Amino acid sequence: MVNWIQDAGHGGEDPGAVYDGKQEKVWTLEAALYVNQRLDELGITSTTTRSNDVTLSRHERTSKVRKYDRCISHHFNAGGGKGAEFIHSIYSKGQFENLLTDEFKRMGYPVRRTFTKHYSNQSKRDYYYMHRDTGRCRTTIVEYEFLDGGHRNKLRNKEYRLGMYECVVKAICRDEGVTYHSENSGISQPETLYRVITGSFKSLENAEKRVRELKESGFNAFIDHLKG
Repeated sequence: MVNWIQDAGHGGEDPGAVYDGKQEKVWTLEAALYVNQRLDELGITSTTTRSNDVTLSRHERTSKVRKYDRCISHHFNAGGGKGAEFIHSIYSKGQFENLLTDEFKRMGYPVRRTFTKHYSNQSKRDYYYMHRDTGRCRTTIVEYEFLDGGHRNKLRNKEYRLGMYECVVKAICRDEGVTYHSENSGISQPETLYRVITGSFKSLENAEKRVRELKESGFNAFIDHLKG
């Protein structure tokens, strides 16, 4: 099984896209932490480039990613469009990004496009540094939605965002050949026990008699001493 790293785009002094009080860096961290935790639940090794609101230089970010096999670089778009975008390296065939597209569409989330981009007039050089400077790591840039787009009101709903992150988890499971299960499914919950008090007695003799009767009927009974 390969090792994954979740890159929370921007952070610290770099807010990323900003619209109507919303900063991209906040939601990219939310996405990276969520996917990282879910992968841990599913037994898939993963970590993050940052776990809080810190500034990462380009070199610091890519140096971390280079140590891993697979990377999701989590982002939110800007520019007034609609739908998620999945961007892969020019050296990738985009098979994993097709899995992402499939999972998003299955869950009813709009997908704008899956694409790759090379540097101007250099067909053998990736345009995005997260593809260009991360070595052998297969990096996928996920642009979840547009902060300023037609679905911006939906995007403000946390459950809507978490649903998109869960689509990423599902795609990773398919890529890894790991059985997917939803959050917390299969996890046993502690049993809840309820105590029933059948009576109070001033006489210890009467209390003991009642306990014997209950035990003879198959109940677990005991005397609890209470002070008036």
